[in-house]
Amino acid sequence: MNKVYFVGIGPGDPQLLTLKALKILKRAKCVIYPGSLISSEMLNYLKKINKKANFFDAFGKNLEEILSVIMDNLSQGHTVARLVSGDPSLYSSIMEHIEIMRDNGISYEIVPGISSAFLAASRLGIEFTYPELSNTLILTRLKGKTGGAEEEEIRCFAQSRSTLVFFLSSGLAEDLANTLMKVLPKTTPVAILYRLSHPEEKVLFCSLENLAQTMEREKIKKTALIVVGEILKLTNKSYYKRSYLYGKK
Repeated sequence: MNKVYFVGIGPGDPQLLTLKALKILKRAKCVIYPGSLISSEMLNYLKKINKKANFFDAFGKNLEEILSVIMDNLSQGHTVARLVSGDPSLYSSIMEHIEIMRDNGISYEIVPGISSAFLAASRLGIEFTYPELSNTLILTRLKGKTGGAEEEEIRCFAQSRSTLVFFLSSGLAEDLANTLMKVLPKTTPVAILYRLSHPEEKVLFCSLENLAQTMEREKIKKTALIVVGEILKLTNKSYYKRSYLYGKK
């Protein structure tokens, strides 16, 4: 039997695929993709570079149906690529697949991809860490129906003066804002980054107190990152802080 690759395909732009991911995707016989998350540009590109592969949309399928496709292709000696948007290490739910791979002695490999969090920093034109503003980056999500950090945990994060990047929290904007405003000023800057690298991409700025109404006005309920913190001051101000690395000797 062959190997299963869990391939991070980044936020949507085919040009952000890693060389390793591209190499695997050119030779895979079975490509399982997340239909609700993959961009049409990415899917069309992959079908163009590998016309012999069978493409299977995992959207709306349960774990058993997806595993059935994987096992059937492995039994035929096919290489299977299970695509994951962004990077597989963040909110991808690949462990429920991997546990089955382990139980059945099936070889697998995780191929990193570019997380939308880092594309967010690129779109904002800033670093997420900067002396005196923020030295720590926290990637998290507010607890919803499918899990996440409790309010107390979120408040602790906020008190640390870290840069906060919230995944999977768009539908909880009001709860998120209310939780954060218990420890942060209402004027704390916020950036909303919607469907990065997709045609409908939006980058919006607001204060923490206006987060929920901004999301409602723009009709954003999912597929957005929410960045919170003083680090966003870098988007419109220069601090001229020299690092030790590039300081005069």
